Amino acid sequence: MSIPASKVPSTTSVTTTEKEAEARPAGASSSETSWEIHADDFTKELSCAICLELFKEPVILPCGHNFCKDCLEAVWGKKGVFCPQCHASVPERKFIANKTLEKMADRIKTFHVGCLQQKCIEHSEPYTLYWKPQEKLACFSCRESQQPKEQSTQFLLIPDAVQIYTEKLLMMRMHLRSIMVKLEMLKNAQEEKISSHKENRLQFQYHISLEFLKLHQFLHGKEKMYINQLKEEGEILLQEMEANLNKLQDQTQSAKDTLVCIQARLYQQNSAGFLKGIKAFLEKMEQKTENSSLGELVIGTLNAGDYKGPIHYAVWKEMKSILSPDISFLTLDPKTAHPNLVLSERMTSVRHTDTKLVLPDIPERFDCSVSVLASEGFTTGRHYWEVETWKKTKWTLGVVRESINRKGNYPLSPKEGHWLIKLRNSSEFKAIDMEAKTLALSQIPTRIGVFLDYEGGQVSFYNADNMSHIYTFMDNFAEKLYPYLCPCLNDAGQNSEPLRLVAFHL
Repeated sequence: MSIPASKVPSTTSVTTTEKEAEARPAGASSSETSWEIHADDFTKELSCAICLELFKEPVILPCGHNFCKDCLEAVWGKKGVFCPQCHASVPERKFIANKTLEKMADRIKTFHVGCLQQKCIEHSEPYTLYWKPQEKLACFSCRESQQPKEQSTQFLLIPDAVQIYTEKLLMMRMHLRSIMVKLEMLKNAQEEKISSHKENRLQFQYHISLEFLKLHQFLHGKEKMYINQLKEEGEILLQEMEANLNKLQDQTQSAKDTLVCIQARLYQQNSAGFLKGIKAFLEKMEQKTENSSLGELVIGTLNAGDYKGPIHYAVWKEMKSILSPDISFLTLDPKTAHPNLVLSERMTSVRHTDTKLVLPDIPERFDCSVSVLASEGFTTGRHYWEVETWKKTKWTLGVVRESINRKGNYPLSPKEGHWLIKLRNSSEFKAIDMEAKTLALSQIPTRIGVFLDYEGGQVSFYNADNMSHIYTFMDNFAEKLYPYLCPCLNDAGQNSEPLRLVAFHL
């Protein structure tokens, strides 16, 4: 590999401009300044972009970028065969050893500023000290010209100064490498999150499209059914009316012909001719007149009740067959209800009362939490139900495991088998997660929708008034889950309204 001309020291590049000469520290020679200007550039050009150190066994890729051989193979072993700098593919893992670059790296490693044996311009003595405040080399005479108290603090022997600053740079390099390792781990983790996010987004998009495709196909099928039914019934009625029209046209023509015959007979001037066969003529004309009078109107009326009624409502009722999840019809299990709870006759609502009922203390019953479970539990599938919470100041509801503790006080959390949200003080909503999370809702729901996807490990809550999402728990389910309702204490009538399971009549 050839080094760009702009990086190679030459007579032109070493010669300083007037501006550089003015900025040169006192006592610094031209060669010293040139070295200071270009040393960093050389070091960067001769450093590996992976390990950030001077090249060791450098190799060049087809794209023109150089790396240490070991660094490159380590990257390829972890991330695949491509250029770490421009990400160009490397067919057949081809690279060439860059001997020229290796020699230049070795030379700069052995090069040392101290070998220049520069002298102090002011005192014509060799540089043996480093002047810290001035950040430049100095001789012993430079130190002697300073105040005694400054001689020990402002000057260091060059080897000591090199060692001190080398140690600082090594510590800084170690710290930066530690940072780079952490950044690399974060970068890899972020890449995984981005990949997972893209995959989830595609899965959600596919799910949405599939759900709406089912609706579109169902509605299109129903529309086609109604139209075909209308066509068939309308065609039958149309054929009947057109057949009757043809019959009426024939009868009209027959009546016209009969009328012409009668008219001709009336114009007969000869009495003998008029009366000849008159009886038979009258019978014939009477028969034709009678046949002409047998016409009727066929009214082809389509049933408005079939085609102009509440079609959307009829289709909505039929749509229940394709709903996924189906709308679950739930009832409450009285065996689980706390003794201070009163269930409705149909077992669809629950409220708290100050009167404690005398009930058997069976294992299924809550004895401390004023709660109740639904009669039906779920071990598979997707389910949705709604709970009416209108006029209540506090409540708790959601889904629980069958094996939850129902006796005494116990913690509510997903870890213990509870996936719940709650209302307190009429407007404070919280999700009872591993740590309680406050939920900021734009409006207070009068109905809460609960969605359970057992295989998907999802419990989601919605404001059923507008189906806006409230909160979602994600977990792994391994046992039967039950809908859970807690109307909370009635608070002397301020929270006396019941929680109601909404019954959908489809």
